[in-house]
Amino acid sequence: MAVIIAGRMIFGPFQFGLLVVTTPLNPGGFFGLAVTLLLLTRVAKNHDAAWRKPGVLLLALGVAAISIVALRRALGIYFLSDDFPEVRIANEWTSAMFRYSITHGGGDGFFRPVGLVSLALTAKLSGMNAALWHASALAIHAVNSVLVLFMARRLGASALAAGFAGALFAIHGAHPEAAVWIAGRFDLVATFFLLAGLLLFTMAGKRTTLHGAALTCFALAAFSKEAAFIFPLLVAGYALWKRQPLRWTVPYFVLATVLFAYRWSLFGGIGGYTNLATGRPAAFTLGFGSTLKAVAVRLWNALYFPLNWSADPSLLLALLAVAYMGALIWLALRSRPARPLWPAAAAILICVIPVLSLLAGSPTLAGSRVWYLPSVWFAILLALALDGVPARTGYTLAAIILLFHFVALQHNLGFWEAVSTRVKAACEAGDPALPDWIDGVPALANGRQDCIEIGRITRSRP
Repeated sequence: MAVIIAGRMIFGPFQFGLLVVTTPLNPGGFFGLAVTLLLLTRVAKNHDAAWRKPGVLLLALGVAAISIVALRRALGIYFLSDDFPEVRIANEWTSAMFRYSITHGGGDGFFRPVGLVSLALTAKLSGMNAALWHASALAIHAVNSVLVLFMARRLGASALAAGFAGALFAIHGAHPEAAVWIAGRFDLVATFFLLAGLLLFTMAGKRTTLHGAALTCFALAAFSKEAAFIFPLLVAGYALWKRQPLRWTVPYFVLATVLFAYRWSLFGGIGGYTNLATGRPAAFTLGFGSTLKAVAVRLWNALYFPLNWSADPSLLLALLAVAYMGALIWLALRSRPARPLWPAAAAILICVIPVLSLLAGSPTLAGSRVWYLPSVWFAILLALALDGVPARTGYTLAAIILLFHFVALQHNLGFWEAVSTRVKAACEAGDPALPDWIDGVPALANGRQDCIEIGRITRSRP
């Protein structure tokens, strides 16, 4: 699989006998699955403490800085598609609209009042200024990256390995749709509250105050985006791993039931996306074969190789991919982690349960915001694996992995910048005759009239 991927990246699409390779989504998925399974078979062994020297606070500041540097290009990106109505509504937000948002389901089949409040608060500071909107999103993403660091520490990673986890999450190539697209704010906010709640649970023990705070975070996460309803499964998995009493997790399952029942009452059903062909909820139209392919192949391709194939990668990125695959193979065969890797791998699978119907994968990374939460545990998985190699080797492997993902992210951001330029010009000209999606980037699938109105406002500024 590595040879196929490397050949495609260096030489472009090719055919060898019956083998035709255009976009290597399946080879990437098989490669990632194989690496993950090999990592899960490694035998624990203690290594030197060189990875444990730096202070966690210093690492947290470094992770936050890396996330901002890696995504700094987002500050020059204009509004796109759903951003236009989201920004308009946020700027018109009133207390009556807030009351309505918590007592009625959205016309799109989703119930996300906390996410809407986040947009409304941002509008107070940002108005119609796209750069300020993106700055607030980058700030939340940076905080989430730091929380990933702390979560890795709670799962037993050394300080430097935890810093690696935070940095990898910060620069993962699948994140532009969540961290750059303003409509992806719901993923950012839900992940923030989910990670905060999990950290509180891991520290709670018998302290009811911390459990109360964790339950509050869970409720806020669930009302930010539906993917957070897997929170009770994550805390149950942690309790099983730590051999804590499962009765401590009962309140979380009870709260999930109450929140889900309330949501069901608003929609008269599960809500969410619908299958356009049948009109049924997409969650009820999953087939065994498509689900197996999504979980066993496309999931791992998106986590290990988050690339937009709308254009061929540069030679630099191709060469880095070769080094990256070599580093992963070496890690998978030689790592002897001191901490079990299965909790992180199990968390990845738990996090994709709510979005199984959306995991088909796309060579353009369209819809990649669904990978934002699973990538938390992917970063932690590799961090724990790096703790299983000697420090000097670990530094080299970590540098190669981070460099590949950083350059992959820059490759993907290029498409967002190009589409943003076209959308801004069209909106300010009052002629938004652009496709819904361009190269995997949401151009004007929604909000064409709002695009004209906001374009008039931005054009009139000096």
